[in-house]
Amino acid sequence: MDESENREHPPILLVEDDEAHAEMICRIFEEDGPHWLVKRVCGLSEALNWLEDNRSNLPSLVIADYRLADGTGLDLAKDARTPVDIGYPLIILTGVGSEKLAVQTLKSGAMEYVVKDFDDLKNLPRTAHRVLREWDLISGKKRAEENLRKYIDNLEEANGNLEDFMDVISDDVATFLSLMAELDKTLHEKYSDRLDQDTLNCLHKAKGSAERMGALIDNLLEYLVPVYLDSSIIRLYGAKMHFLEERYRATQNDNC
Repeated sequence: MDESENREHPPILLVEDDEAHAEMICRIFEEDGPHWLVKRVCGLSEALNWLEDNRSNLPSLVIADYRLADGTGLDLAKDARTPVDIGYPLIILTGVGSEKLAVQTLKSGAMEYVVKDFDDLKNLPRTAHRVLREWDLISGKKRAEENLRKYIDNLEEANGNLEDFMDVISDDVATFLSLMAELDKTLHEKYSDRLDQDTLNCLHKAKGSAERMGALIDNLLEYLVPVYLDSSIIRLYGAKMHFLEERYRATQNDNC
């Protein structure tokens, strides 16, 4: 069996220009088990190129040193504000702990901030497992929201078709009833003295049937209208969900 088949996750991308730190981190993950594979690059530009070349198969996790020769690890986040905006879970490493940098890291969408002391580096696999679990929850929430939005869009499209269908039926029935009424009036005014009673009875029955059909169509439309209203409720729920998500982001920023 190929070693990659034992791995639980796609490769980790390690962005580290310090050779000693890079070797230590790779060894820590290797000792934790064969389910990890670490791909190491030495700088920001190399990391960006690697991510661009692997857009269809992004790493399970990116661990990046904050201070790099050609930039910072946070440059990978670009203008992101949440992990979803980045597109993959990001952990930032730093040689010297700083509250300001920790706040900046979390506001940039990175999911963790790790100081390069021996204990924290030794616990990197455990930290990676936790971050990946959180990322699975975030990704699941995103998929659920996307599915809900697709459902709402499909329902709105169906309701648009339903409204058109209702309008066509309504117009056709109104036209038919108008023609029937006009025909009945014309026949009675011009030919009542020439029509026998059986024919007049048939005309009366035809007029009654047309009126009952109109009433039946009205009842059908009354039944279909609540379906349209239900979709409006779902649309309002989608808007409310978006509002709560934005308020949650604002709360997170305020807490930071």
